[in-house]
Amino acid sequence: MDYPELNVPFPGKEIFLRLGGHLTKTQVDPAAACRFQRYALEAFRLCRPRGRWQIFPVTAVTDEAIILADGSSIPGGDFSRKNRDISFLWCGAVTVGKAVTETRDSLEMVSARAVYDAVAGECADGAMDMLQALAAGELLRRNLRLDKRRFSPGYGDMPLEVQKFFFSSLQLEKLDMVLNDKFFMIPEKSVTALAGVR
Repeated sequence: MDYPELNVPFPGKEIFLRLGGHLTKTQVDPAAACRFQRYALEAFRLCRPRGRWQIFPVTAVTDEAIILADGSSIPGGDFSRKNRDISFLWCGAVTVGKAVTETRDSLEMVSARAVYDAVAGECADGAMDMLQALAAGELLRRNLRLDKRRFSPGYGDMPLEVQKFFFSSLQLEKLDMVLNDKFFMIPEKSVTALAGVR
């Protein structure tokens, strides 16, 4: 399913925490707090969260991989061993677009760059949370349950090369995404994830 616009709420608290703040212990002077808020809102306005997801029938689960009905194999023992009883594999991808990171890279002040980077990262994570929640609701109407726990290529023992499956299967060029030769998604603040469906 395609979501050309995900209305992610402004993640103010999460941005502060990502930048190393502590909600009760970090003291910020009013002028710095005003600058932080201004940078964060400017960055947030440049984010354009979009996403796509799809489920794929599973034919077998081994200790090392998930085998799909089309013969594709998704390697990763950590993921497969925790999903032995799944019937489908959910794959989702989101991006916040390139405007926010292009603007970040053009800024001279390191502090502003840090805030822009934190905003883009938190918006991408929030977009994936939202995409997964929307998918869970849709799948529940089909009497299917989507796991809350998700895994991403490049973490644990799941190789980053799994991004190739995401890119082709979800047709991520429709989100203006590109897969480079090192298997990183572009724009930079893009997230892919897998979850089991029962």
